[in-house]
Amino acid sequence: MAEKLQTITDIQRHLSVMLGRLWPPGEAAAQASAIIMEYTGLNRGAQLAFGDRTPEKEQLGRILAAAGRAAAGEPLQYIFGYTLFCGQRIEVGSGVLIPRPETEEMTAMIIAENGNFSGTVTDLCTGSGCIAIALSAAFPEATLVATENSPGALQTAARNISLTGTSVQLIAADILSQPPETVPVSAIIVSNPPYVRRRELSEMHRNVTEHEPHEALFVPDNDPLLYYRAIAAIAVARLEQGGALWLEVNEHLAAETAALLRRDIYENISIVKDIRGKERFVKAVRHGRQS
Repeated sequence: MAEKLQTITDIQRHLSVMLGRLWPPGEAAAQASAIIMEYTGLNRGAQLAFGDRTPEKEQLGRILAAAGRAAAGEPLQYIFGYTLFCGQRIEVGSGVLIPRPETEEMTAMIIAENGNFSGTVTDLCTGSGCIAIALSAAFPEATLVATENSPGALQTAARNISLTGTSVQLIAADILSQPPETVPVSAIIVSNPPYVRRRELSEMHRNVTEHEPHEALFVPDNDPLLYYRAIAAIAVARLEQGGALWLEVNEHLAAETAALLRRDIYENISIVKDIRGKERFVKAVRHGRQS
C-alpha cells in the first residue's frame, strides 16, 4: 500500500478513508490533516497548496503508523504524545486525562479576568498539570499549587512543569481525604475533577472509553457530586475573602453543583455556559472582595 501512495493528496485521501470507519467524514479529514502536519510540518493550507509533493519514506511510514493507531480508536494526543493548551505544549500519555477545549476555555476566562495577578492559586485534581501551568505562565508573579492523587499523573505533571519552565508546586493528595490544610490559603481555587456519571459512558466515543483513565473521568451514578462536596469543604477553609472558586462541571448537573456552595459564604454564585452553550462551569466569589 505504501508504494502506491505518492503525494500528500493521495495520503490525505487514503487516511480519510481509514479514519472514516470510525469518524464522520469531516472529523476523519481533520484527523488525517493533523497526522500529515505532525510528520511533515505542512498545515492544512499547505497540504492543499502543495498536494502534489511527495513525503520522504520515513515520514510516510510514521504517517501510516499513526493513522493505523488512530483508526483503531487511539486518540491523536496519545499518538503524538502531547497536546496544546493555552499556548503551552502539554505532554500526555496513557493513564493521564487529555485536556479538553472546555477546560482551556475556563482557564482562559480566569486569565482574562485576573490581569497582573500575583496571589496564590490552587488547582485541585491537576492531572497533566495543564491548568496550573497555563496560569503560572500567565501570572509569573503568582504562587501556583497543584494537587493530584495519581502517581502517573503526578509524574506527567512534574515533567510538563519542567518542560514548560513554569513554577508550580505539586502536592500528592487525594481531595476526598486530604485535610484542607494540605493546600495554602488561596485567592483562586480551580478544579476539573471527575464528573461523568457511569450511566453516561454509552454516550461517549470509544477513543475516550477505551483509552483514557476511567478514574479521571467517571463518578458513581448514585453519588456524582462527591468530588464537588470535597472541593466545597476545602474552599470554605482555604479560599480567602474576595477569592474566586472556579469549577468545571457536568453539563447536566450544573445547578446541583452550584447548590453545594453556601450562600452565606459566597456573594455571587453563577453558572457559566461554554462556547457551545452548555452549562459547563460554576464560579463563586467569596464575601469580602476588596474594592
